[in-house]
Amino acid sequence: MGTEWRLTTKYIVGLGLALLGFYVIYLARPVIPLLIIGALIAFLVRPVISFLYVRLKVPWPISVLITYLLATVIILLAPLIFIPPIVDAVNFLLGLDYQILIDNALRWLENTLLSLRTFGLQILGFDIALDSIVDPMLTAIQSTGPVLTPKLPSLQVIINSLGSIFATSYGVAVNVVGTVFAAVVSFVFMILSAVYFNLHAHRLYGWFLDTVPQAYRSEMVILLGRLRLVWEHFFKGQVLLMVMVGSLVWLGGTVIGLPGAFALGIIAGLLEIIPNLGPTLAAIPAVIVALLQGSTYLPVNNFIFALIVMALYILVNALENNFIVPKVLGEAVDLHPLIVFTGVIVGAATWGILGALLAAPVIASVKEIISYAYRKILSEDPFPPQLTSEGTKASWPDPRQLLARLRQRLAGSSVSSTEPEVLPPGSSEKRES
Repeated sequence: MGTEWRLTTKYIVGLGLALLGFYVIYLARPVIPLLIIGALIAFLVRPVISFLYVRLKVPWPISVLITYLLATVIILLAPLIFIPPIVDAVNFLLGLDYQILIDNALRWLENTLLSLRTFGLQILGFDIALDSIVDPMLTAIQSTGPVLTPKLPSLQVIINSLGSIFATSYGVAVNVVGTVFAAVVSFVFMILSAVYFNLHAHRLYGWFLDTVPQAYRSEMVILLGRLRLVWEHFFKGQVLLMVMVGSLVWLGGTVIGLPGAFALGIIAGLLEIIPNLGPTLAAIPAVIVALLQGSTYLPVNNFIFALIVMALYILVNALENNFIVPKVLGEAVDLHPLIVFTGVIVGAATWGILGALLAAPVIASVKEIISYAYRKILSEDPFPPQLTSEGTKASWPDPRQLLARLRQRLAGSSVSSTEPEVLPPGSSEKRES
């Protein structure tokens, strides 16, 4: 029992364990995104659970249950905000005479082409003849096409068509049922993993610390605390970004008389969770509403009003990309805006929407880890006090205070602090090895 492995044996076993770990990660790659989303959900709802546990003295498991029930109720009630605008829009769409709209659009296009053929186009003093382009388009618009006499298919053709339609419908139905079932299973797994993270996060935290040698455990506690602050700052910045963009769209739409400006502002704010693509998706329903309903008081036609709405969204997008995103998300994770933009592009190309969304906090976390390892290599203080541009200490907690709290916790005594870290019950046990 007292024998010690040789150095070669240690290297071989360590390499084997590393390869085994990579192989397990490779096998689990389909569920890794679900676990990441579950961990994010658990991280987002943790402040509510902590509030119930600390302020209202509700037991931790009951706090977790209440929080997820409240989240479920909010998700179920959220569509009620959009039901009135959706009902109005549907009624408006059902009451339109689409034949008149099509005839007016074709008439406008025909008049525009005739004007171009008559007067041509002048650019920088040069007259450009457009007959070769305009004439085929006019011919296509003005031609009525041959009148075809319908012919009923034979009975055999109808039977064969029904057989092929049934086979196609059966295959589509099976694929739809399989996709829906897989989506439901994935969603249930994601929620259960989030609940497990909230209920037993302290056990996972303790298990991880047990794998760290005793001499480095105190530094690892400080490093994990700094990483937690990085993610907290990022999500606070993301929520602030969604609120600011949604408010700008709501106020701007109200000013120009956009119908349903409040609901469209909520849509724009929620779609901010999708980087780059979100603002474009948010502008589509607004432009459609502008084309169909027009402004409530601006004396312009619907087409001009749609252009005004597009200009509003372009302006909001410009403010977002040049001022709001670099200021809010860049400072939230203490990164240069260029690094944030580059990380979003690389993350989107690698992991899709999830990679683009989490690019900034992942880069900030890697920065913290690399900074810690670099200073340890140079035998420097791994957690030096960070200074702001004014020369004052930044909002990071003092690592020495965290280290003192850790030592007192290991000694079995409680530590009083102005901002104590809220831990679930059972996490304050002694960790002496």
